[in-house]
Amino acid sequence: MDQAQFITVAGVGLGAICLLTALLLTGRANRASFYPFAARLPRRSELLAAVVIGSLALTAVIAFLMAEAALLQHKLTLDFPSALWIIPTWLAVWLFMAALALPLSSLASRDGSHMVGYVLITALLVANDRRSFLEERRLGWLGRAVTAILWPMATLLAQASAGIHGRSYLVALVLTAVYAGILFGLATALLEHKDLLWPE
Repeated sequence: MDQAQFITVAGVGLGAICLLTALLLTGRANRASFYPFAARLPRRSELLAAVVIGSLALTAVIAFLMAEAALLQHKLTLDFPSALWIIPTWLAVWLFMAALALPLSSLASRDGSHMVGYVLITALLVANDRRSFLEERRLGWLGRAVTAILWPMATLLAQASAGIHGRSYLVALVLTAVYAGILFGLATALLEHKDLLWPE
């Protein structure tokens, strides 16, 4: 695997791992046995921040072990110092994925709001995959809107894999971090005034 493949394929794969890790951590936090710890926190947003940091840390460990194993087995080729751009690229992707998991979790969900999130994400991905179909049905504006929404993540990975780190890359990096901040703020607002009731 060359560096370009590693950035995109491994980056997306590790992003999915980060998303799943955050969902697992929020699932653990959404239990009655977790209440003694949650009750000590001055703000509930600290719990969400801990989930994000924990997800990033676990994903970073997995990424390091995976890259180290691939390098030792000569299955991966990295060009330094350009390979160092992998770090900010992946961190932005992981941060977005961890923040995305928060409003999708049952911990921050209110009245089934997390199901709406899953529906919206599925609709975005399907619309992005069927842009030609939308053009044929005179719904090109919808395809362009979806492209604009997904532009930061797509551009970030495409520019990084091509070894281009100009203005478009930096804008995409910042916008991906902004997306993460918006999702974190949404999850904080949902959790802030939620009654924490557990079935057990």
